[in-house]
Amino acid sequence: MFSSVERSLLLMLIAILMLPFNGRAQRRSPKTVTLLDITQRNGEDENGSSGRNVYSARYMLELAGFPFAVTASLDSALSVSDALLISSPVTDSTFTAGEVAAIRAWVGQGGIFLSPACKVAEEPLKSLYGIRSVEMSRYNWAFRWDSLLVGKNELAYVDTPEEQSVSLGRMGVEGIATYSYKLGEAQAMAVFSNGETAVACHPLGLGRVYLFGVAWRDVIQRNQLNKDFHAQRVGSNGYEPSADAFPLFVRAAVVRQRGLAVWKHTIPGNYESVLIPTHDCDSRTAYDSMHFMSDYEAGLGLHSHFFLTVHYYRDKGYLSAFYDSASIAKAKLLLAAGHTVGSHSIGHFPDFNRTERFPLTVTTREAYHPHHDMETKITTDGSTWGEVVLSKQILQADLNNQVRSFRSGHLCVNDNIPEAEAEGGYSFSSCYTSPEVLSEFPFFERERNDWTGRQTTVLQIPLHFSDVFNTAAGKMDSTNWRQKPAVWLTLLNKLRRNYAPAVVLIHPNREWKMEAEKMLVDSMDRSAVGLFNFEDYGDFWEARRELTFSYETNDSLSHLTLHVKKTDIERNWNMSFVVEKTDGVLPTTIDLQDEGGRQYELAVRRLSATRLLVSLVSPSGIGLAHIDNTTTSPSYTLTGLPVNNSYRGVVVKKAKKFLCK
Repeated sequence: MFSSVERSLLLMLIAILMLPFNGRAQRRSPKTVTLLDITQRNGEDENGSSGRNVYSARYMLELAGFPFAVTASLDSALSVSDALLISSPVTDSTFTAGEVAAIRAWVGQGGIFLSPACKVAEEPLKSLYGIRSVEMSRYNWAFRWDSLLVGKNELAYVDTPEEQSVSLGRMGVEGIATYSYKLGEAQAMAVFSNGETAVACHPLGLGRVYLFGVAWRDVIQRNQLNKDFHAQRVGSNGYEPSADAFPLFVRAAVVRQRGLAVWKHTIPGNYESVLIPTHDCDSRTAYDSMHFMSDYEAGLGLHSHFFLTVHYYRDKGYLSAFYDSASIAKAKLLLAAGHTVGSHSIGHFPDFNRTERFPLTVTTREAYHPHHDMETKITTDGSTWGEVVLSKQILQADLNNQVRSFRSGHLCVNDNIPEAEAEGGYSFSSCYTSPEVLSEFPFFERERNDWTGRQTTVLQIPLHFSDVFNTAAGKMDSTNWRQKPAVWLTLLNKLRRNYAPAVVLIHPNREWKMEAEKMLVDSMDRSAVGLFNFEDYGDFWEARRELTFSYETNDSLSHLTLHVKKTDIERNWNMSFVVEKTDGVLPTTIDLQDEGGRQYELAVRRLSATRLLVSLVSPSGIGLAHIDNTTTSPSYTLTGLPVNNSYRGVVVKKAKKFLCK
């Protein structure tokens, strides 16, 4: 028998011993999003088509921003996942009847199954997908989302007119293989122009099966290689987000199913977008006038980016020898002001897209003097190696500065450019407009611009809008330039809604073009849109891609803890996360810690009724996560301890060129 005092002490000891256990029991982590690689099941060639679909599915998940795993084991995927993205089109032989039954049971318990095309549907696949039949066609050029669904749940990002339909090719031209469905129990989310279902949703118990009428390779990698069937609906200064519809759908579907989800933000710090000014200096006038841009941007605190054409010889009838000692001195002033420079080729040739005219011939400054005939429109003695690698060597020698980025003249792209950029040691490229690749976000190039080409380490960052307008009537000139910033602002705000960057090209050859940029900057919402350097955004994107994280909550979902590796934090103080909770009852306490348990100071900003943006605060106070741009409700407890002094100086050296407040 115990005395009353002994009983009290025993009960207290039991309570103390139970605290850690209860603390662990109250924490819960989500299951994993998994990419299920079915290429071996389908007998696909690993060196061929499988790479296309698996790559495309992986890219979709990377953009969506959730932690994810890749496996070829269905059993493993079902045991650890709450969302499965299937890599390749499904046939009747892809899964056994028992596996289909297991998938159906898993979905019924709350999983979501995201599938590209089902090519042939017999039982039990028909019952899983909720369809009755499939029909293949190469003459479906677009599909349109159900107007009653747009802006909600899985279609949360469908909130502009351009996003209400997805372009797959030019009308009247044979295009990609598409698969339309006669529905059974499934519900249509989108239809092709012939009225047949293009995207279906089949609710099963607590989960859903989503079925698309395309292969991922045809809507992701095909566009990145610019091998689509003329799918872009607009040109320069237009908005074409067709390829992004798929990863944004995946993100929204996972958020809907989980109720509470966290994903890696696609923009640095606590902003919804960043304006990234770039300037192509490809004439004598540009070199003479670029100080207007440089002075204005430096005055803002922005370190901007200038692509320099190094045309050092006279190409009679085409270009003068404007890259000379005077131009070099002016370029050095850009660097002195803190700006960055990249290569804009040597010759700026309008036929640079003709691969056969620009082989990978290694050459020297003394030997390389190609000629462009203005009458025949043909360049002779050209070299892609010369335009890409030699131009970098010249700039680095003349400016004593590292050159990391390339943009081709006239945005012409030939099949040798990726290999030359990789050989030249470039980090970034910007040779495509966003409409050309139907996407707003960066991606890595492939050698030869080929399906099976080796993926390089050169990040392609598309250009979103510029001072080059398509039609002669709309051409930007000294009489109408004041009208153009409104066009740019409209595009910027559309990009902002998808948390996409806004890379703008303004040729610095007129003072009034600087005034146009000033009008744009003055008119945008500076609390939501920051100013950013081109190469720094490339560094941010690469760091985002490498970033791994996890998160957990308590049972009431009021306390969220993010777990990030110390090395990732040191690499990228500009990382941030979006927290979504579909019912709008957001966590009241958020903290972020590394593997050693060290906590970090955070800034929390409400993006919408259902979204929070969580960013790191630099230990020096001069990083991107500025508190003065943060709307923080008093109900939020920003937990975290001051960062240890050993972390100081990680990004201080670069912080001033990251952002102008």
